[in-house]
Amino acid sequence: MQSLVIRTRGDAAGLAPAIRQAIWSVDRNQPIVRVATMNSLLLKSEAERHFVLILFEAFGLAALVLAATGIYGVLSGGVSERIREIGLRSALGATRADILALIVRQGMSMAGIGVAIGLSGAVIASRSLITLLFGVSRLDPFTYVGVVALLVAVSMIACAVPAWRATMIDPMVALRYE
Repeated sequence: MQSLVIRTRGDAAGLAPAIRQAIWSVDRNQPIVRVATMNSLLLKSEAERHFVLILFEAFGLAALVLAATGIYGVLSGGVSERIREIGLRSALGATRADILALIVRQGMSMAGIGVAIGLSGAVIASRSLITLLFGVSRLDPFTYVGVVALLVAVSMIACAVPAWRATMIDPMVALRYE
């Protein structure tokens, strides 16, 4: 496939019929498949990259929601299974802050493992995504720190509800539970 690039001054799209006639005057059987201005080609290329980045953003957001839901679900199930233990801790003198710290620590340790695995995967995957990055290195520390901060914040929110629910467990009710 051959390409012909012509530099003009003025309206490039208006010159298309004259360029076709010039090509066909040399070879009448020469097919002309596409006539486009450089601006339209650049806009099309930019639109394709924009679509891919929006797709990556959507998958990232879905992964963030799934991670938060997973952390919440596991901690909520853990609190439900450990009602008796949490009630016993409360009866033996554990404060609400102690119980809150216990549940949040459990959730944040899961989140920490996930962040470590995700960071190593991101470093490996960044090699193949280098063509989509503009003005940012593939190992940009601000990006990685920002993503980790976002994940920690979402994880803390996901841990908050089950941890708060655990602090509301009445020791007498929990000891009679089952």
